[in-house]
Amino acid sequence: MPSRPSHTLDDILDSPPARDRREVGAKIRARGEVPRQPATTIAFHWGTVIAIVIALAAIYARDLFEDKTARAVLLDLHRQLGMLVLLCVPLRQVARYVTGHRDFSADMHAMMRWGARLAHVALYALLIVIPLAGWAVTSAHGIELRLFGIVSLPALVAPDSDLADDLTDYHAWLAYGLMGLVFVHAVAALWHHYALRDSVLAAMLPGGSRR
Repeated sequence: MPSRPSHTLDDILDSPPARDRREVGAKIRARGEVPRQPATTIAFHWGTVIAIVIALAAIYARDLFEDKTARAVLLDLHRQLGMLVLLCVPLRQVARYVTGHRDFSADMHAMMRWGARLAHVALYALLIVIPLAGWAVTSAHGIELRLFGIVSLPALVAPDSDLADDLTDYHAWLAYGLMGLVFVHAVAALWHHYALRDSVLAAMLPGGSRR
């Protein structure tokens, strides 16, 4: 009986659909054209990235100050940006439903597509759980959280200093997990751009429809 052909990773990466996708992508780039995701998707994506970076910078910069007012301002900035990220997650999904989402990796192997989907689900889950954990930390410290300094938010837990310490640890470990996933996400985007030569990364970059 003839043996069944084996499919190695090289076969998957260099399959006819993959080669066709690279050739189309090369022609598009040669003309200077870059297919785009909807503007709202791009805005929510990079807005979330900027908010996370500033929130992390604020909480680490807080340790550099001894002045109580400066430390309080940086902590409040961290909290408000966390609430902003929490708001952006459902709003981004609504915008995606309304404006659509272009799939530039439809020809990827099924296992890779499932891996990408699981990574995105994990990212969205952390973008929800981490701000909620920070909100709970604030409540456990007996501090009222006001969204953008205007809307008073309900306490998630009763004041409890021991619980506050535990939740702070969970909040920090979840944040480390998010940073790890973001790193993997960035590496995957670069792999799409330089190895697969598709439009996944270019379609999400800010700017016009031409390079």
